[in-house]
This record gives sequence, C-alpha cells and structure tokens, in this order.
Amino acid sequence: MKRRMMVAMMGTAALIGSLATPAVRADDNVDACGVVLCLAGAIAGGSGGKTCSEYEATYFSIVKFHHGHFDLSGTSSARGDFLNQCQSLGGDLKGSVNSKYGAVQNGP
Repeated sequence: MKRRMMVAMMGTAALIGSLATPAVRADDNVDACGVVLCLAGAIAGGSGGKTCSEYEATYFSIVKFHHGHFDLSGTSSARGDFLNQCQSLGGDLKGSVNSKYGAVQNGP
C-alpha cells in the first residue's frame, strides 16, 4: 500500500511538473532539472521520449570507479550532487530519483 501511494505521489509530481513550468532560478542547471522530471516520470511508469532519453544519458554517464570496479556509493553521491544543481525542484523528489537510480550502472 505504501509503495502504491509513493508511485501515485511521484506520478502526480511528474504530471504537475510537466503541466506547470516551475519557477526557474538563475543558478539552476537545466539538465539536472530535466533529469529529475524525466526520471520521476519513469518511476511513475511514464516515458518522456527522445528528450528524456538525452537527459537520462547525461545522468547515467556520471559513473565513478574504485580500484577498477563500479563504485555504487561514489556514483550515487556524484549523481546526487548533479541533481542538487536544480534548485527549483524539491529535495524529496531529487532524493527519490537518486534513491532509485543513483547506484544503477546503466539506465532504466
């Protein structure tokens, strides 16, 4: 039940984000904001098409290695730092995206 509620909230957030343009701050990284919106939509079961594919490629190109192996925590941390460059969107949405995809080696 809790998972359903979370998916419903994420879907609602993605829908609101796609319908209402958030107030963009001058210090926002537009790519980071696009990644958050696209991956939040993916969590809710949506697909943003070609535009989202480009944002997702940007996010999943952030990869850290430790002693020649994929570093789960290092990659997740670096991706979280990237998402935090989007000041216009809430930390809970960015946290949900990074919790789901931060330590994933390849895209969804």
